[in-house]
Amino acid sequence: MNSNPTVSVVVPLYNREKFLPQLAQTMESQTFRDFELILINDGSSDGTAEWIQQNKNKFSVPVIYREQENAGPYAARNHGLKLASGNYIAFQDSDDEWPDYHLQEFVQTLEENPDIDWLFGSLTRIDHDTREVVEATNFVREDNSKHPFVMLSSDPVKGSEMTKIVNDPKAGETAIVHSVPGSTQCALIRREVFKSHLFDESFRTAYDRFYAIKLVLLGYNFAFTERTHQIYHIHDSHISLVTAGSTQKRERSALTMIKGYQGLSDFVSTPAQKKAISQRLAKVYAWELSMACQEMGEYKNAMRAMMKAVYLSPGTWLYWRSLSASLIRFFLRR
Repeated sequence: MNSNPTVSVVVPLYNREKFLPQLAQTMESQTFRDFELILINDGSSDGTAEWIQQNKNKFSVPVIYREQENAGPYAARNHGLKLASGNYIAFQDSDDEWPDYHLQEFVQTLEENPDIDWLFGSLTRIDHDTREVVEATNFVREDNSKHPFVMLSSDPVKGSEMTKIVNDPKAGETAIVHSVPGSTQCALIRREVFKSHLFDESFRTAYDRFYAIKLVLLGYNFAFTERTHQIYHIHDSHISLVTAGSTQKRERSALTMIKGYQGLSDFVSTPAQKKAISQRLAKVYAWELSMACQEMGEYKNAMRAMMKAVYLSPGTWLYWRSLSASLIRFFLRR
């Protein structure tokens, strides 16, 4: 008899002792119980290890706990994937939550639809301290328009009126330009996907975005539901490079974005996808890297970044205008 769980839940941990009770609560709240919980301690220096050792036997599901030297969340995820034995993989962060129906609904949908590789739901952002809703759904943008990826051509799936599978030939270029709105934490993914594609451990943050885009470009089947499947907590402990912060942080964010989009070049298969990468890179060089360098007084680097934007998208006159301004500032400073 096969005793493997249906789902393996992988959670990287780095100095998250204060969030572990919340993690335990969201796992115990799941109505679906046939899952194993894999906790990877990524070199924490707080009381994370002690809390887990004292409480892991209190979980009503099997807990696998491992420690590693600090190598980042993607190395921790890969470590967890190598230990996973479930048919499906779920990821979670210790400071966020799932609705109690998350695993139950997604397992049922994937069981009834073997052609779906990656199933994701919408994400709700709340203030960690007040639990006030900051963003009800990431499927709707600031101008109240729907996210372009969920507006692609799609078909309803078996057993779920709210779930659709994307079948649009423009999915690749749309993912490049607008990303995939479902993060790994609000998704359930077939384990077979990770046999060929692990996470890039050279990234410390933001790689979820590029991992999802890569899989779209490779032809994996994505399905989504507009129902909330992740409750994202906003607080001061986030390590993300892609949130607002200091000028140096915005510069690092831009360099991370550039590295990520450049890394997608090996997976494009159409001229439209190649053009989308060039245009997306041009925007990052022009409005993120160049602006950050300018704010730091690095006018030469700002000018170089704007020149790169012009090279990548020569038909965008705003880049030419900004390049002219950068040249003037550079020579005036000299």
